[in-house]
Amino acid sequence: MTDKVKFRKPKILPYFQRAADHWKWNAKSIINAEEALTDRVSGKVVMLTGASSGIGALVAHKLAAAGATVLMTARSKDKLQDLAEEIRNAGGKADVYAGNLTVMEDCDRICQEAMRDHGRVDILINNAGRSIRRSIKFSFDRFHDYERTMQLNFFGSIRMAMNLLPGMLERDEGHIINVSTVGVQANPARFSAYLSSKWALEGWSWVAANEFAHTGVRFSTINYPLVRTPMIAPTKIYDYMPVMSPETAVKWMLDVIITRNKRKLGLLGKGALAMYYVFPKTSESIVNASYQVVHEAPPASYAESREKRNVVQPETPATLHNASEQAESSVRH
Repeated sequence: MTDKVKFRKPKILPYFQRAADHWKWNAKSIINAEEALTDRVSGKVVMLTGASSGIGALVAHKLAAAGATVLMTARSKDKLQDLAEEIRNAGGKADVYAGNLTVMEDCDRICQEAMRDHGRVDILINNAGRSIRRSIKFSFDRFHDYERTMQLNFFGSIRMAMNLLPGMLERDEGHIINVSTVGVQANPARFSAYLSSKWALEGWSWVAANEFAHTGVRFSTINYPLVRTPMIAPTKIYDYMPVMSPETAVKWMLDVIITRNKRKLGLLGKGALAMYYVFPKTSESIVNASYQVVHEAPPASYAESREKRNVVQPETPATLHNASEQAESSVRH
């Protein structure tokens, strides 16, 4: 005998409240963004991962200046403590929770310690991330590239969220912000590991938003283009490409904190998405042509595995056997 499906009357009123809040806070962000940020975060507890440098460090300063208590997470305890001292000297509130977010036990510990010390976390910003640039054909013997990228970008992020969501739901108030990439819309070559992890994170975020739409908990995704931070430094080709400044990236983050909009996406992402759906084969051909133009030297491990299989390799200029010019891996956590 199968169980009968039980239906319940849905809560409709929260939808209207959410719509009213959407327009109110979007208007406030346009009229006076600085005042709106203070209204939104003053007295709130914000957990920020990947806080030791780049966008994370700049956002931490802004949030503390607006009256938030910032709980900063990264691997480097020394960098976090220096940043916390800067914030406190400026009159802000900040605490340090060092740990490795690829280790699930560290995620649990950080959240438990934060809850013990502060009683709650109102906003979680999953800013920590890892990027790997490598063609799939050079990844056949490097499955760990996918594992380690997924471990931080996806599992680490949702582990933090799953720890903090129960408290948010109990208070019927909370906001989880997941940092993603415009690559999810543009699908550039050589980033299959990185984009897979970000696709997974966005999938979780959108399902969570649908499930909790009748509550006071909100979910946002920021699809950043390239930002001039230490994370992209190993990829030398980016030195010659237009990228977003850290200051603009911070404005994007603060805007999402104020408005709680579901997604922050620039014109590049919208154009790439439209191109993909209207002219999918043309879009694919454009990306593929650019992929063929840029030379990529295989990693050392790939060369060694080929030699073991007695396959003759074409000669590659020695100048290209620099680790930073092959398959770049950079971390923001």
